[in-house]
Amino acid sequence: MKHPIRYFMAFLLIAAFPACGPQVVAVDINVQLFSDDAPLAQEGITIVLSDAGGNVTFGAVTDASGTAAFKVNPGSYTASATFKSAEDGKLITLNGSNTNIDVTGQSGEKFLLILQKVEIRQLIIKEFYTGGCPKNDNSGAFTDDKYIIIYNNSEVEADASDVVIGAISPYNANASNKYFTKDGLVYENDSWLPAGGVVWYFTSPVKIPAYSQIVVAVFGAIDHTATVTASVNLADPDYYWMSNADIPAITNAKYVVSDVIPPSHYLSGYQINRQNAWTISNTAPALFMAIMGKSELEALCTNTADYDLTAGTNDISWAVKMPKANVIGALEVYAAASLEACHPRFSSDVNTGHIVMTGQLGYTIYRNVDKEATEALPENEGKLVYNYSGGTEDVGGTTDPSGIDAEASIAAGAHIIYLQTNDSGKDYHQRRIASLKQ
Repeated sequence: MKHPIRYFMAFLLIAAFPACGPQVVAVDINVQLFSDDAPLAQEGITIVLSDAGGNVTFGAVTDASGTAAFKVNPGSYTASATFKSAEDGKLITLNGSNTNIDVTGQSGEKFLLILQKVEIRQLIIKEFYTGGCPKNDNSGAFTDDKYIIIYNNSEVEADASDVVIGAISPYNANASNKYFTKDGLVYENDSWLPAGGVVWYFTSPVKIPAYSQIVVAVFGAIDHTATVTASVNLADPDYYWMSNADIPAITNAKYVVSDVIPPSHYLSGYQINRQNAWTISNTAPALFMAIMGKSELEALCTNTADYDLTAGTNDISWAVKMPKANVIGALEVYAAASLEACHPRFSSDVNTGHIVMTGQLGYTIYRNVDKEATEALPENEGKLVYNYSGGTEDVGGTTDPSGIDAEASIAAGAHIIYLQTNDSGKDYHQRRIASLKQ
């Protein structure tokens, strides 16, 4: 039998002592698109708002003024947007994010979302396999099998002869970074990026047919599967290799090449920092691709008087000032094990966002498919393979939101157009198996 006095006393206690803390009340805010130092009146653009933990997202569409309205609880948010447009006869991507949206309890606050305009390029970084894989006895990771895939993302032949490849300092996103302050990157509004380690270039003319690729082995251009089963075979006469032959200081034994790869496919490089191998991160690299003629590259990399010394005056910390205008591709990777310590190394006019990677498991960073553009190609009818399951979303990673299995579709004769937003978090996902394994 219920006791009426007991329940009455409980009611009095609740009335006398209400729930602790102030009541959270959602407020109205607006996010305005902004580009070229002015509001961007673009209707119908979806702005995504995410909370600080990335657990909750909201989407709202802009009105005729380029403003999207949200109703959210007070707190810290990130706003982002990406869309394509035509300007002066060129196809461009407008992309940006604002990580400093701090919503107070006051309704009517307005925040700007500054968008960068990026011309869509022919040559892209399709894949970067850098995290390594387990050794046969599971005693650790094997990481000498890194490779980069450069892809022609267009219907016409591309000239890659003047492509250069390098990494931004510091080599790990979670490392101490003297370029990053409480106000952001010190070179955010400058015309250069700090490139360290080695800047590599092709020694012979390179042409890439439409919707085709070249593979560039970093250290060992050999069949690594002969000793490490989970690794990749990089001994192919069509592949390229970052050779140490012309760099006397690079003497590390992991620089090896198969006889099947012709010397015309050897890259060379200019060493900026003094190590016995190129320091390219296994966990959180910042890889870039640029276009620069050989004479210009030599002048940039050999004139030590113009080196940037922000990171330190010793020859381990030197960096060259790679002009942003020459950069055509950027890939920012954060380490899954140390996300909170990671900071960006590309300025927002080159790249926004990052892709998270778990190293040592054979995973690879692979570019997402541009679903709309790929499906629009008439020659792809009946050739696209869907229900992609090669990502790592089930283990806390990411997957390709297009749902298209790019490699299976290519095998079926399809032409793939990959996404280009200059936001590594949107352009790439973590793939379970390196594409060269299939």
